[in-house]
Amino acid sequence: MGLLGGFFVLLLLASPVLGQLPSQDILALLAFKKGITHDPSGYITDSWNDESIDFNGCPASWNGIVCNGASVAGVVLDGHGISGVADISVFANLTMLVKLSMANNNISGSLPSNVGSPKSLKFMDISNNQFSGPIPEGIGNLRSLQNLSLAGNNFSGPLPDSIDGLMSLQSLDVSGNSLSGPLPAGLKGLKSLVALNLSRNAFTKGIPAGLGLLVNLQSLDLSWNQLDGGVDWKFLIESAVAHVDFSGNLLTSTAPKELKFLADISETVLYLNLSNNKLTGSLIDGVELSTFGRLKVLDLSNNQLSGDLPGFNYVYDLEVLRLANNAFTGFVPSGLLKGDSLVLSELDLSANNLTGIYPLKNCSFSPPVPFS
Repeated sequence: MGLLGGFFVLLLLASPVLGQLPSQDILALLAFKKGITHDPSGYITDSWNDESIDFNGCPASWNGIVCNGASVAGVVLDGHGISGVADISVFANLTMLVKLSMANNNISGSLPSNVGSPKSLKFMDISNNQFSGPIPEGIGNLRSLQNLSLAGNNFSGPLPDSIDGLMSLQSLDVSGNSLSGPLPAGLKGLKSLVALNLSRNAFTKGIPAGLGLLVNLQSLDLSWNQLDGGVDWKFLIESAVAHVDFSGNLLTSTAPKELKFLADISETVLYLNLSNNKLTGSLIDGVELSTFGRLKVLDLSNNQLSGDLPGFNYVYDLEVLRLANNAFTGFVPSGLLKGDSLVLSELDLSANNLTGIYPLKNCSFSPPVPFS
């Protein structure tokens, strides 16, 4: 074979590789890199270059890039102190992308209208950055998404109604943003949801009905919003949830004796925080409220509750009880004490009008009054 024939053989062998370079995946990643303004460890800037591309066309040697054959399947950039303006729209070209994670950086930008384009995406975490703007309706097109965290950014506006399109979603966390407006009714359609955290925003109106339909839900956090109306006792009685936090809202009591429902709370509920609301009424409804399900933590502090406390004689699972800053009267229930020790690991009855109490370890009373 002559020199010319050898050249053609070499060209034929090289052409598949040359045909894949640069692939649309690589172009998308290089476009994202252009927005990086500060990369203290050089995690992206020193690694992402077109001279270190694998022969199959996927840059597996680039930091934070996971390949599946010739396609990019994962972009993982968490916690590297990276700053810049991210063009998230470029990831729409990563047709096989499964995981996008760049949490705990200082990246800004917004979510584009085509955010729902990567149909294979199962995990998206851009939490604790500086992203802002609205959450676009297109997010509901991520039908395969199982985990979505937008927490700790500056997103504003409503949670879009299209959220009900995320039928595979197991965890949704948009806490610590500036989201507002009523919670979308479509939340109750996310039947795969296990954890829902909408805390530390400015959501208004009431707790949406139908959350009990989320049969897989284990943790619900709606704390520190501006939700009004009543507590969803139907949800607390019928659901299989374990952790519920409605604290720091504007919830009120819709009936004088509604706290009697605490006796009927689902046995799956282990943590219930209703503190820092506007709840009124008593914990006693004619007869003593003898049980609190299987609650381990009950926080009713900073409300407007009053009256005597129940006996707590048959409360075997409770470990933490916080009733501070209410208007309870009478004596400390004997069921909370065993000699001069606490039955619970933590008890806070401070800033009430209780009598016959004195300081104990892991216990807060005010004012301290010796037993007679």
